[in-house]
Amino acid sequence: MLAGYSRIGDPQVEVRHAPGERGYAEDTLSAIREALPSVLSYFSYFGVEQGFPRIGAVLAPCRAEFDRLVHDLLRVNIERPSHPARIAQAQRMDMVVLSPSAYATESTFPFVPAHFRRLLHHELVHIGEEFLSPNIEAVPLWWSEGLAVHLSRQWAHEPAFARAAQTGIAAELLPSLSEIERSRRHANDWGWTWVWFVERTYGTATVREIVATCVNGDVLSLLPCARDALQRAWRQAVSTDLRDELAGQTGS
Repeated sequence: MLAGYSRIGDPQVEVRHAPGERGYAEDTLSAIREALPSVLSYFSYFGVEQGFPRIGAVLAPCRAEFDRLVHDLLRVNIERPSHPARIAQAQRMDMVVLSPSAYATESTFPFVPAHFRRLLHHELVHIGEEFLSPNIEAVPLWWSEGLAVHLSRQWAHEPAFARAAQTGIAAELLPSLSEIERSRRHANDWGWTWVWFVERTYGTATVREIVATCVNGDVLSLLPCARDALQRAWRQAVSTDLRDELAGQTGS
């Protein structure tokens, strides 16, 4: 399945790459090594540093190979050809990432080294979440994507991740929680604001507990407040405190 791919890494992180991709593979390995302590530290309450399995990353040199590896290696159903905005996929302890060498022709994104490093951090969060979750298949998209965007800090440094929230806050048009739950677009655009809110209101320990104990996907039922009251509090916090944080957002 990975015939022709070379391997670099160590007992904790392994990166596979195609011929001519060694430089990007070294950058990938460095970025994962850099982000991993942060992810493990966030979930340290559950002792994930002890015996955390080896992480594998494969750099796909083109869109067709990315799609093949996501389907055949990760066992994730994927449309073919996949959308140009789809550039990474994590499953269990592995991730497949479109190589930066293919961005110019096969991605909607320009290659920005800092953004690529945060993308890898994002995928590591998914791996850590799946490792801890008692039922990852039940976790709602808005929570899982929101957790990854929040912890990787993509929202704070990459305008594309915060644009919808900034626009909605400025126009006083915030979606309801039901809309975020029903819509993939809203889940991707607004899910991180809910994780930000839960952590800000109830603390990091509560976010960790949700990841490690939520069995049925009903994330908010684990919080000590009714749904309607939570939504009102979220709207207030987003419209004031998050608005101010986003005003100071950097684009690096």
